[in-house]
Amino acid sequence: MSGYDSDALAGFDEFFAQILAGLSPARRKTLARKLGQALRRSNLRRIAANVQPDGAPMEPRKPRQDRRGRLRRRAGGKMFRELRRAKLWRIDARPDSVEVLPKTGANVAEIHHFGLPGTVGRDREGRAIKYRYPERRLLGFSKEDEKLALDVAAEFLGD
Repeated sequence: MSGYDSDALAGFDEFFAQILAGLSPARRKTLARKLGQALRRSNLRRIAANVQPDGAPMEPRKPRQDRRGRLRRRAGGKMFRELRRAKLWRIDARPDSVEVLPKTGANVAEIHHFGLPGTVGRDREGRAIKYRYPERRLLGFSKEDEKLALDVAAEFLGD
């Protein structure tokens, strides 16, 4: 899920770089993995609560009709049931960086994160029904995540 605006991390990078300068590459990778795990937990809690990283609620689902024209019961409910599971998110930890990205379901995550068009079903003739999804930021770095990262670093350096 490239295209993330890294300006939010500019000041944080300088501070964290000073902390990491004194560690060996193996210790930096271990710290990056622990940070990735903490960030994954934080982002999955937000996804489960249908809240974007900036704290704004995600736009709710639109009601959808079944084949007979009746409203489906689950419309407007919690979104991203599968993406809320930690085992579906990969953590790529390196001595100089950490990435949290989806293993599977990347297409669903990308469509919602960037607000791209996607297929929602087929009409009676078998043609795909397309819908442009609203942008729902799944992954991001909030103010709470900055504090979380500092706490993880402090705990790691305290060992």
